[in-house]
Amino acid sequence: MKEIHFDVELTTSELYAFSMRHTYCSISGVVGLLISLGSLVICAVRFPHLDMVTRIALVIIGLLFTVIQPLMLYSKAKAQSRKNKNINSKLHYNLSQDGIEVSQQEQQAQVKWYEVQKRVQTKGAEYLYMSPVRAFIFPKTQCGEQYEAVQAMITAMMDKYRDYDPETQEETENGQ
Repeated sequence: MKEIHFDVELTTSELYAFSMRHTYCSISGVVGLLISLGSLVICAVRFPHLDMVTRIALVIIGLLFTVIQPLMLYSKAKAQSRKNKNINSKLHYNLSQDGIEVSQQEQQAQVKWYEVQKRVQTKGAEYLYMSPVRAFIFPKTQCGEQYEAVQAMITAMMDKYRDYDPETQEETENGQ
């Protein structure tokens, strides 16, 4: 399998899309949406019977996860892409059978394929999680023509290391 090289410069919209997906595709995100929608439904159905303070409270709770949090996530993504030089500067990725190598300016890191805990595919990007809060973002628009090759390599390597346990592997190698 050949190596795949590409560069990624994350934009505000790509960071925002990742943040929204990460936030609202979790149990806490779904519960938050249900609370907000439930509050709006209660407010709409019971409006004439509620006092002003209760109406205001229900509207605020209703807007919390449906309007306020998305706006906060967008402003955070915008500030992050504007201020954080590490996020805003170009990341160079090299995908190979050995793992994912990422470099940025003078810094370089390597992640083995067995360290990838989760893969999320969306219409516009691939997200590879190494932990619940740390992920590589591969936007389709920035991978260009190589996007299908990137997806194929990720699929092949994730399948190869699906049940791989590095500790068991070391014990087996040392015991032989």
